[in-house]
Amino acid sequence: METDRETAYFEEILLYLKEISGFNLSISAKDREVLFKFFNNGYSTEQVKSFIKKEILKYPPDKRKKFKISYLEKYLKKYPKNKKREITVTDQYNKWKDIVSRLKIPESVLLVENTPEDLKDIAIQKNILNYIWKNLPEKEKEKIKKEAVQKLRKRFILTNIDQKKVLKSIIREILKEKYNIN
Repeated sequence: METDRETAYFEEILLYLKEISGFNLSISAKDREVLFKFFNNGYSTEQVKSFIKKEILKYPPDKRKKFKISYLEKYLKKYPKNKKREITVTDQYNKWKDIVSRLKIPESVLLVENTPEDLKDIAIQKNILNYIWKNLPEKEKEKIKKEAVQKLRKRFILTNIDQKKVLKSIIREILKEKYNIN
């Protein structure tokens, strides 16, 4: 039985896989097994995403629908195991509190009480990005939307994706880069 943390790990990687490939790919049982090995060996989602990116960019865009996570199994042997370091709740909270104070955002965005413990980090980040977006001037929003559309056209095959969802994801990426939110 998967924990919420494992499920979030798998879902984040699956979303990234769909985003980078431009196709609505699914994860097979073998792919899930490989992801489970990455998870248990302490590889972060960012590391797995970098492996995916490295491998998938070897394929021409129209062939990326044949990509499988199981192709990444070679990285389990190549790269050393990460030392797992459990981040305490106070470490995470302090990180977000610093970001909120730096950006002069009300601390109410940090309140995510009804969210499972493993997903609080994601919920806080979403609250911060939503607050920033809602309070941006219209000119700035239009500028970011244009940049996002350009990235969308450059990175994706537009017929194979949900353009609205991917566009939102790209806008979040741009906001995270612009305001240094990690």
